[in-house]
Amino acid sequence: MLPKTTLERLQSFKLTGFVDALITQMNGTQYQDLSFEDRLTLLIDSEYTRRLDARTRRMLKEAKLPNSATIEELEFSIQRGLQKRLVLELAQGNWLSQGTNLIITGPTGTGKTYLGSAISNSLIVKGFTVRFQRSNHWLADLYSYAERKRLPQTLILLRRVPLLVFEEWLLDPIKSDDGRRLLELFQSRETRHSCMFITQLPVSAWHSRFEDPTTADAILDRLIHNSIRIELSGESMRKLRAPDTSLYQGENVASLRQP
Repeated sequence: MLPKTTLERLQSFKLTGFVDALITQMNGTQYQDLSFEDRLTLLIDSEYTRRLDARTRRMLKEAKLPNSATIEELEFSIQRGLQKRLVLELAQGNWLSQGTNLIITGPTGTGKTYLGSAISNSLIVKGFTVRFQRSNHWLADLYSYAERKRLPQTLILLRRVPLLVFEEWLLDPIKSDDGRRLLELFQSRETRHSCMFITQLPVSAWHSRFEDPTTADAILDRLIHNSIRIELSGESMRKLRAPDTSLYQGENVASLRQP
């Protein structure tokens, strides 16, 4: 049995996983036949797993994903333009190192945000940093940084993030000043890191959403030509998953007719 002071010193080093596994070993007879090296390996593995889990939880919190969707929960059996092989490849993250962008389009309810969240979740688990926001929030942040003369420093920080996600991309028209700030952002990331765009608008309608056509040309030239596109279609997933209420309609009507 180790002295109490030894355990306290280990705890002061914040080796929580190591200490917990060590206490388990001391209290369990099944570890007594293992060699010192094997027992030490188990202790180190426990601490490594704890730190990895903590890091993943922190990154998920900082990413601000709108839901906890995972790749395993995606519905591929419904015909809506979702290719399983492509989604699984995107979830591995190899496209991020090439600065490739991902564009997810489709009508309301087809699962665009859910898909984007699932892919982002998988990437975070693999160690990639993701920042997920609605486009109007990105614009508000960029405006705030510019007002405080902090935009150049912010762009440097964002350039280190492998994936920026723009939900509801171009839902509102882009004013000239906002367009110029977006152009600075995309220029700083070009060929380095990736962006994901989730929108109801087809790519053919993007240009008209910018107040300044010259800025639109510069932005779209950087985003579209180096992108992977997923175009979802079909009925709303909310409608397909909604419970069948027809069984209760007759009872409701009958109850309304009662005196």
